[in-house]
Amino acid sequence: MIPIDNRNILKQNFPHTLDKLKKVEENEDETFLQVEETRRGDKTLSISKDGKTTYMHSKYNPLREAEAIVNEYENIKNGTNVIFYGTGLGYHIDAFLEKYPNVNYYIYEPVPEILYAYLSNKSMKKLPSKNLIDIITGIDKNQLFTFLSRFIDKNRGDVLLVELPIHKQIFPQEYEGFLEIFKKTVESKRSGLHTNYAFQKRWIVNSMKNFGDVLSTPNIIVGNKGKFKNKPALLVAAGPSLNEEIENIRYIKENGLAYIFSVGSAINTLIYHNIYPDAACTYDPTVNNQKVFVKVKEKNIKEIPMIFGSSVGYETLLDYPGEKYHMITSQDTVSNYFLKTENGERIDMVLDAPSIAVVTMQLLYTLGFGPIILAGQNLAYRGKERHSEGVYYSKEVSEEEMKNGIWVEDVYGNEVLTNEGFNRMRNQMELYISEFPNIEVINTTKGGANIEGTTFMELEKVIDKYLDKKTYEENWLKEMKTNYDKEYLKEQLEKMDRFYKRALKLIDEYYDILNKIERTINNRNFEQAEKMYVKLDKALGKIERNDFFKTFILPMNRVQYKILADSIDILNSEKNPTIKGKKIVSSFKGFMDICRDDIAMVEPIYEEMKESIINFYI
Repeated sequence: MIPIDNRNILKQNFPHTLDKLKKVEENEDETFLQVEETRRGDKTLSISKDGKTTYMHSKYNPLREAEAIVNEYENIKNGTNVIFYGTGLGYHIDAFLEKYPNVNYYIYEPVPEILYAYLSNKSMKKLPSKNLIDIITGIDKNQLFTFLSRFIDKNRGDVLLVELPIHKQIFPQEYEGFLEIFKKTVESKRSGLHTNYAFQKRWIVNSMKNFGDVLSTPNIIVGNKGKFKNKPALLVAAGPSLNEEIENIRYIKENGLAYIFSVGSAINTLIYHNIYPDAACTYDPTVNNQKVFVKVKEKNIKEIPMIFGSSVGYETLLDYPGEKYHMITSQDTVSNYFLKTENGERIDMVLDAPSIAVVTMQLLYTLGFGPIILAGQNLAYRGKERHSEGVYYSKEVSEEEMKNGIWVEDVYGNEVLTNEGFNRMRNQMELYISEFPNIEVINTTKGGANIEGTTFMELEKVIDKYLDKKTYEENWLKEMKTNYDKEYLKEQLEKMDRFYKRALKLIDEYYDILNKIERTINNRNFEQAEKMYVKLDKALGKIERNDFFKTFILPMNRVQYKILADSIDILNSEKNPTIKGKKIVSSFKGFMDICRDDIAMVEPIYEEMKESIINFYI
């Protein structure tokens, strides 16, 4: 039984873990695990699994065995962040912490019965280090992902995984599952961090500069949810296999058998073959996104409506000759603040994703289209091709890219070469398909990567089975109109102006507190410095609640803001008061320097946006 002191610590700090251990207590299986004494009077664990009994620790000298495990780890710096994988009875944990007491550590034991045995035989109060951050058990993927995400977020320094070797031998599946989730978590965090860092400013600048177009064009979703129920939609991407489907797509277009949506560069392939899609969808925030529509602008093609995400690269919208319709994206904090419909209808948004195909699939599902038919959605290379013909800015796959490629299953059950970017897009598409109830997605991409949740069928057969009559209506977009609330918009603008002026004063107050902290540290008045840290925290809180910061500046610096927020616990745990003070000043000042520069940068864009708003409501 777990002693009362351990229960109290778990209840106060790790209640979810205590709940899991209570279930072990209620369903104790003595045939699975036994605590036994060694010849020296120490304890060991015997595990009965698959008809075989294995000891987790030496039956003779588990302490010496633990020392041998720890000796594998050398030159561990103070402040290193350690995950102990597998507890057993904790001999290796004690030995490691006695040698390196100044690490921050986390304990993960995948088998709840083993953690129960550990905590029944070890006092948490007697752990050689008090820097235990978290302790979890079980193999629930979501909980493990949350645990590892928090671990990565909180720890920017050295990271170390300390394993109990026998554990992964007895429970290989649990270990492989842990490594897989750990790898995916790191990749997800790296990808998300890279995406956020690359686009954080563009998302907001685009949303501000595009706001005039948002106000002057219909919202494709508002008032149209489910409007196109059971109407087939062909989602055309620019994968290499699109070249084989041109005549099928021409047939579908000429006979009105489905609504055709081009995504990304596919519009160039279709134009190259003199096929105009029923709408071209775009959302990429980069400056290069404008290249996709150069041919449309050069040829002054007015017949192709554009459906744009509100945070799309603003250059894309300039001088577009056709009609425009918008969808609000999850990265657009500007529209979220300023817009409300006259009738109070909720303004649904599309979630940001690694590809426009995934965003467009969300849109089509929301509008009710079905089935959704994918064409040219290779998400993989085809030989050295990455795009269909007509994409004039496409480059051949290089030898290095081929060498670093990833092999995945294709639609025929064979293997096909892809890259990390395409693979992320596929994973994201599979995720959305799994979460959309009653969605039917048919993948017609010959030789493309297999997309779970879709049915593969060649386009010729899809035409025979699903596209047997005209469903396209010529004026499907003409009647769309969105009435955003002008009075609300005016009120929000007046509020934002006040918050802007207040933001400038808050920055001055913030810097004033930092200067005072710096002086108190230099004067070694650490007691006063601690009081100033409380004031600094309150000043940051005021900034976080200020609408100008919340809408424009903090989203533009979401990476730096998260790093600052995640580092606060580590800064507060610093024992040396001088080092602590200097680190706090450096971190908080560095963050606000960036924010101050961005306020100066967006000021003229804000004035330009205000003019668009005023012109809309007067």
